[in-house]
Amino acid sequence: MEDASKSFVHIPELQQWAGRHIADATGAEAGLPTAGASNGLMLAAAACIMKETELEKYDPLERRQGSWSHLSMRLPMHTEGLKTEFIVPKKNRNSYDYAVECAGGRFKEVGSEDRTTKDELDAAFDPEKTAAYYFTAREARRSLPLDTVIEVAHRYVAPVIVDAAAELPPKRKLSLYTKMGADLVVFSGGKHLAGPNNSGMLAGRRDLIKLAHLQAYPFDGIGRAAKMSRETIVGLVTSLKIYLEHDEKALFNSWERKANWLAEQLEAIPGIETGIVYQRTVEDGEPMAPFCYLKLDEKALGITGRDLVERLKEGDPSIMTLYEPAFLIEDYRGKVTINPQYMLEGEEEIVVQRTKQLLKAA
Repeated sequence: MEDASKSFVHIPELQQWAGRHIADATGAEAGLPTAGASNGLMLAAAACIMKETELEKYDPLERRQGSWSHLSMRLPMHTEGLKTEFIVPKKNRNSYDYAVECAGGRFKEVGSEDRTTKDELDAAFDPEKTAAYYFTAREARRSLPLDTVIEVAHRYVAPVIVDAAAELPPKRKLSLYTKMGADLVVFSGGKHLAGPNNSGMLAGRRDLIKLAHLQAYPFDGIGRAAKMSRETIVGLVTSLKIYLEHDEKALFNSWERKANWLAEQLEAIPGIETGIVYQRTVEDGEPMAPFCYLKLDEKALGITGRDLVERLKEGDPSIMTLYEPAFLIEDYRGKVTINPQYMLEGEEEIVVQRTKQLLKAA
């Protein structure tokens, strides 16, 4: 990233260079670096809205940059005559899908809080309004499976956007959704990929990636404000390269050893139950990451799990843990979880020491 800061380049060319690395890693036709996964979702939605419009005639590498601005600037407010509906199972919503609405899209929810059927997905399609089908991978356990959504959408030649921001590791997840037939897939660059925190990746069909690129920085579409520096783009590609080369099993084992050490140390405190829980892949339940958990005898210790989390956070140094992470594990009631993945050497000892101090004070 420091080297990149000293080099001056044509940003669209650098974006396409990064896109080729993203495509190679994901098995997609093309890729685009984005300013985080949320920006990736916004650009994916914009691409689907602008499909089959005059914008398709333009190329991001044209030197007459901005010659298509009058088209890209229709989003998000001036969408008359454009297809702006995104079909989504009602149980597959989350707060991040707001990015679709930022692009000018509107959600058409299908089914109920209890269930969605394939027939309901089918009946929701409108050739005059449907821009795409939308799917959040992390919510799949509560909804229809992705392959069903893809089957229905492709029957109508409608694209499918998959939010896979938090779906790494394992590495195989990089290409899983493309192999299943998803048209656009979004990943975070700043989570398990361990790249710059303000980076993400959009992978998918070449025609849709081009439309997303035309809406992105440095052009004048909705992505103009979500600027990626050349340093960030190079940092993202470098982190992707490191991620693909690392020994996945050895790294997982190192996290597991640290989680077990935390559990052993904290279990020695009377009134605390500890153990290991795993974040798992939605599709087949493979362990993604180990977490140490604590469960307090709150009456005996004189402190609740929620209070412990707050006091750890408010201390110096601030220690961030999770209280009852329902998104992470099913049996979450009363549990405090500690993630060992990004701890530097010796930081686990600080966590144990601080926890003991707080419990003793309570």
